[in-house]
Formats: sequence, C-alpha cells, structure tokens
Amino acid sequence: MQKKAQVSSLAPAIIAMILAAFVLVTGLIMLQALRDVDSLDQELSITNINETVASVSETGTQVADVDAAAFNNFAISECINATTGDVIPTTNYTIIDVGYIAFTAGADAAGANNSDWNCTYSYTAGGSAFLGTNKTLVGLATFGSFWEIIVLAIVITIVIGLLLTVFGGRRAR
Repeated sequence: MQKKAQVSSLAPAIIAMILAAFVLVTGLIMLQALRDVDSLDQELSITNINETVASVSETGTQVADVDAAAFNNFAISECINATTGDVIPTTNYTIIDVGYIAFTAGADAAGANNSDWNCTYSYTAGGSAFLGTNKTLVGLATFGSFWEIIVLAIVITIVIGLLLTVFGGRRAR
C-alpha cells in the first residue's frame, strides 16, 4: 500500500515534467528554424521628398527620421524655403551631424535663416543596429541542434527518478 501512495503522488510531478519537456522541445525546434535566417541585418536605402524641417538655424535642426535604427549615410539633395519657394543654395547650409541641417552663418539667403525648409534627402538605415540581435539569434539557433540530446537527458532523468522513487523508498519494518 505504501508504494502505491508514492506512485500516485508522482502523477503531478510527471505531468509537470512532460509539460516542461514539451515546452522546451517546442522552443528548441523554433530556435532551430531561426538558425539560417539572417533577415534582420538588411540595410535599407530611404529617400524623403520635401520633408518640412522646422526653423532651420545656425545651431542645426534634425530631420524627422534621425531616430531610425542605424541612421547613416545622410545626404541632402535639395532644400527649398517653405514660405517663399526659393531653392536654398548648398552653400547656405551644412550637415553638422548625421541627420542635422544647419544654416551657414553669414550666408546670403534672405529669409532662409530660422525658417521652415522643405528638404529632399536620402539615408540608409537598419544595418548595424540589428547586428547584435542577429548574432544573438544565430547563437541561440545553433543551440537548437542539440535538442535531441536535451530531450534524451530529460527522459533519462524522469526514468531514473521514477525508479528511485518506486524501488528506493523501502523502509525497514
């Protein structure tokens, strides 16, 4: 009778182990599927046409997409005064930092300083920002190659645990 009680008290533990093994195997299979996927490291080339850049001054104003992941290779094609429609010569502005346009101090562009501009510019984004994520995914995905060994170890652990519980629980009478 005592052995029967021990075996019946194992049911919740066995069910929990089987559920944990199922979740582990499912996760490992998903990681294995990610192993050869490297789609996050794409570098995108983007062009914004006539974006309004507010109040461009000597201190510089950032464009709207400056917060895009891995924003780089920023290049301005053309800037137009949003009020007058006049093209602002390239000598009247400069890029002071990636994504920042500044009016050149002392330039001959009446009405261009501290005014809104419509700028057409291009940039690339996506490449280096996702490099760490890619390396993590690739590293975790190689872990999926060992799922058969991990499942076998879990099954052996369960069997040994059951054997020890059933046959190792004898007490002297």
